Amino acid sequence: MIIQKAKGKHLIARVALDGNSIQKLSSLPGFKKWVGRDLLFAPTGANIEHIHKFWPEAHWSADAMPVLEEYIETLREAEQNREDKDKPVEDLGDFMFKTRPFDHQRKAFYLSRDKESFALLMEQGTGKTKVVLDNAAYLYGKGKITALVVIAPNGVHRNWLSKEIPDHMPEWCPTKSVYYHSGMTKKETEAFDEVLAETEMLKVFSFNVEAFVSDKATNFMKRVLLSNEVMLVVDESSRIKRPGAKRTKIITKFSNMAKYRRIMTGTPVTKGPEDIYSQFKFLDHQILGYDSFYSFRARYCIMGGFENKQIVSYQNIDELTRNIEGHSFRVLKKDCLDLPEKIYQRHPVDLSPKQRKLYNQLRKDFIAELEGEHIDAPEAITRLLRLQQIVCGWFPIEEEVKPIDEKNPRLQALLDILSDIECKVIIWARFKADLRVIERALGELAVAYHGEVSNDQRAISVERFQNDPKIRYFIGQPQSGGIGLTLTAAECAIYYSNSFDLETRLQSEDRCHRIGTKNNVTYIDLESPKTIDTKIIKALRSKKSLADIVTKDPISLFLTDED
Repeated sequence: MIIQKAKGKHLIARVALDGNSIQKLSSLPGFKKWVGRDLLFAPTGANIEHIHKFWPEAHWSADAMPVLEEYIETLREAEQNREDKDKPVEDLGDFMFKTRPFDHQRKAFYLSRDKESFALLMEQGTGKTKVVLDNAAYLYGKGKITALVVIAPNGVHRNWLSKEIPDHMPEWCPTKSVYYHSGMTKKETEAFDEVLAETEMLKVFSFNVEAFVSDKATNFMKRVLLSNEVMLVVDESSRIKRPGAKRTKIITKFSNMAKYRRIMTGTPVTKGPEDIYSQFKFLDHQILGYDSFYSFRARYCIMGGFENKQIVSYQNIDELTRNIEGHSFRVLKKDCLDLPEKIYQRHPVDLSPKQRKLYNQLRKDFIAELEGEHIDAPEAITRLLRLQQIVCGWFPIEEEVKPIDEKNPRLQALLDILSDIECKVIIWARFKADLRVIERALGELAVAYHGEVSNDQRAISVERFQNDPKIRYFIGQPQSGGIGLTLTAAECAIYYSNSFDLETRLQSEDRCHRIGTKNNVTYIDLESPKTIDTKIIKALRSKKSLADIVTKDPISLFLTDED
């Protein structure tokens, strides 16, 4: 067999064809296409491995040889990384940390520092941001990069500049930083340009992951990537787990323009192995060996369900795990930190007669709609949200909500709990109406962090909660405040209402259970029994996302034991 370079990125396999050869070539796992008697195929790891398996003596032409060498180097690095994980950390040379690393951070730094692509799969609260900043300082000191570019969730992208860099970037590595946002003024744009022109310091640019729905943000990013040697980091990389999403496609294209790439997440998988694909494709398509999500899915997922479009099981997981292990570092808090316990409690909240009547009627209406009908996940989620609003004391009318009772039973339950607690408390609530009534009830004892609070005020809220003894309560929305914040002053977190998403729940829990936590943390879920509350809490405690359950069996979420 002869392997040659084709036009574009593909390769061509030329071999004397017989029935056996045709069968083996046709079973290439990735993209392939017959062109006459030749096979055009994608130069992915899975395809190259297949060729090696059946034609180990194949001749690679000079123009195709770099593709083979890249694949072999990927395998070599992966194997070396697996070996290094079992070794004690060697001498880190003269590298000077600003803050002393824990042993697991030293290991993560040692494994990742020289790698072009690496995944820091470190559980929330284990200090992965510090590792990335030490990576950046190391590469800058070696003359390998001139800029660090971070893509992070909204709010977190500012936190990198306001807190993480001052706390952890080594003092010998001077930085000049700026964050991008959609409403940048002329003065802010000039400040961006000023940082871009810097030549004597490490330039740091931070982008909100949501910004890349606009061409403006994309153009700003391209300017940075084209004019610098960059380490590109995706913080909370599960935000790019959907292969078809616009921002995933754009950010993955950016990766091809960056010499060094890192992903960071404590929850790489929230549904199943399919979550892994886009995150690791961002790092390097050779790691998993597939350029196509559908080829990847065919290898590791078993399809079934409605029209055979649902993932019902998985296969070849040992192989997938091994591929990932060769390019990542995984650590859990229980394995590396002597942290206090998490204590979980449920506090029952009875519905008022009005609430119960509205809830039962709406639930019956939804069941009648669902029976015998196929309903997609967004529609089912919308109906669940309406039920959740009722148990929280609100009746949804089109785009508005109105209070059901003059006195809200759930708010009263919250105030009763708080009257018995002396420590600082985080209160998580998903609905704006809930946030407003809680803020009014707690007054000057509380600070707020949610979509209706300005960016500047959010930073002040965190600082006051952490350091001001007069502030007892932090009122937040898990969707906006549950990621990237350190709220270790709290010893209790109360979930007034829960998100349906597992990752959001885990992230919010770990705001107060991370490096710096000294006492046990108690988590209290307010629950109206025999309602959607019970379904949500049960799912999240079982490490499941409600949206995933909806896709498989939506009607089950509306049923009770009596149905």
